[in-house]
Amino acid sequence: AAAGQVQQQQQQRRHQQGKVTVKYDRKELRKRLVLEEWIVEQLGQLYGCEEEEMPEVEIDIDDLLDADSDEERASKLQEALVDCYKPTEEFIKELLSRIRGMRKLSPPQKKSV
Repeated sequence: AAAGQVQQQQQQRRHQQGKVTVKYDRKELRKRLVLEEWIVEQLGQLYGCEEEEMPEVEIDIDDLLDADSDEERASKLQEALVDCYKPTEEFIKELLSRIRGMRKLSPPQKKSV
């Protein structure tokens, strides 16, 4: 009987945890928005133009967080910034340090084989 009780408690606790996750995600969301604003601002400086005139730069944070190493992340970023005539190393370094410890926001996608 005692075992059944413990299980019930664990289920209740898990239920409470669910609520916390939602709050936590909002915090992550805010971090992500701040980061994206920073990225747009940095890209504006790198490309030396207003947001409207900026070339299509695809920087997918979730994709970066998915990468196994900073080297892989950096090369993804270099690919994204291939049209940029200004040096991008500083931007890439700063971005990598900013996303360290961030979590992916999108649910993990099933990788198609």
